[in-house]
Amino acid sequence: MPRPSSAPPKTRPATDHRPKIGLVLSGGGARGFAHIGVLRVLERYGIEVDALAGTSMGAILAALYAHGYRADDLHELAGTVSWRDVIDLSLSGGVVKGEKLHQLLSTYLPPRFEDLGKTLAVTCTDIEAGEQLVFTGGDLITPVRASACLPGAFEPVEYLGRTLADGGILNNLPVDALALVHTDLTLASDVSPPRRAVYEDTHGGHASWWQRVVATVTLERRTPLAAATFRAADIMMRLLTDAQYIHHPADLRIQHEMPGYRIESFWALDEIVALGEAEAETALRAQPALLERLQAASTAPMRRRSLPPAAVDGPPDGWARTRSPSGPSGGPASAAGRPAAETGAAEASGAQPSDRSERTGESIRALWSHLRRG
Repeated sequence: MPRPSSAPPKTRPATDHRPKIGLVLSGGGARGFAHIGVLRVLERYGIEVDALAGTSMGAILAALYAHGYRADDLHELAGTVSWRDVIDLSLSGGVVKGEKLHQLLSTYLPPRFEDLGKTLAVTCTDIEAGEQLVFTGGDLITPVRASACLPGAFEPVEYLGRTLADGGILNNLPVDALALVHTDLTLASDVSPPRRAVYEDTHGGHASWWQRVVATVTLERRTPLAAATFRAADIMMRLLTDAQYIHHPADLRIQHEMPGYRIESFWALDEIVALGEAEAETALRAQPALLERLQAASTAPMRRRSLPPAAVDGPPDGWARTRSPSGPSGGPASAAGRPAAETGAAEASGAQPSDRSERTGESIRALWSHLRRG
């Protein structure tokens, strides 16, 4: 399996004979919020992982955790990130260019793998060669961004002569990536789409604003065949993930079925985190011998890193707050996601919060109109 990074993976000191703990976080979009619940349970039991591997949303959360943010920080960050921080419309290889996602990741992560507090492996798919690539060193932001480039939604990323996209295309639960970073005990949090699922009807009038946006982008509001196509892709991903897992199992696989939640269910942050927490609690309690080994192998927690001011200054009105069927009252954009020039101009002109909400509403309606025409 190729590893594009020229930097070798971090190796353990010769004097350290304790078992190293690795954690794998799968892809799954908003379903990946369940990983936050898993991390919260591990912290509660005093289990400190040494290395992480992830793909797609799992790669993003794994990178943030490896940098020193804790589970509660990730929960807070997920609740404050706005769609305006991520969406930049594209007219070529995908609906979203991904440059804003790159900027967002650069705000919260260091530029290189070597600057992280924990060892990290990020997987991507070379969509030309049909190969899985594992990155463990060098540039951090580009592989993490590429790992989350869902085909058809985000443009692929050109990097090191490769055309990179979502790592979940070939392996949505990359336990094998931990072999490159030398771990002994492996845990896997799997939010891969379930084989059986009950999806909400995005055609009716009870869908949230974000559901209607996604349904329009994926053509589900135009033809029922699109919904069947995406459901078929989910099933194939799950079967491929299960097949890969047979060859590369973990000591503990925490599976989060969550049949009522889709990859775009960002409005259900709190519910998904709670489900992940409950599932992890049940899984660990079911294996007391493994739990004891994990606790015995754990070191003291790494120093906690505070979120940058941009993550906490604005009101928590991101994806996780857009619960109203009629759409968000003030728009999901936060002050943190607004360009500095725009913010400064509004404050200089004495604009009131209602004025800002009105402008945000106009932006939402403009985007919605664009998506419906597209």
